[in-house]
Amino acid sequence: MKVMNIHTKYKDLFIKKSRNGNGVFTKREFKPKETILELKGKLITCYEDDNLDEKTRSNTIRYDSEMFLSPKGELGEIVNHSCDPNSKIVKRNKKLFLISIKTIGVGKELLFDYSTVLASDDIWTMRCNCGSKNCRKIIKSFNKLPKKIQSYYVNNKIIPKYILDIK
Repeated sequence: MKVMNIHTKYKDLFIKKSRNGNGVFTKREFKPKETILELKGKLITCYEDDNLDEKTRSNTIRYDSEMFLSPKGELGEIVNHSCDPNSKIVKRNKKLFLISIKTIGVGKELLFDYSTVLASDDIWTMRCNCGSKNCRKIIKSFNKLPKKIQSYYVNNKIIPKYILDIK
């Protein structure tokens, strides 16, 4: 995988082998609500999404009701999922950011819950291998999560508002 030169762009992060291939890890501690990185890539329509290869398609991030962000070749392509995430996706000024939701220690992998960027009209699913004691075994859209998890994500602003707004 050819990913941007992280050493010059993100001095506080590094890439190494993780439970599920490569992952993004911290070189320093991140406090709750701290911006970790901007998720960059190409915006594609929901119609173009159908024409992508499966690997690229699986790594897209919902941007709004019609668009997805493909982080192919960017650091966001290798940020992994966990059913017990330490970060979340936030949209500000038409850009997506990865933000810490709790203290993330030095050398820890950055993880967000992929279900938080899957709206009610998304049909993509994936078998989960996150290893969390709370692992749900299948990653699917936010509206299919157990109600207790949905409430927790909404109350703690872990789910982006734009995902809730897509019907």
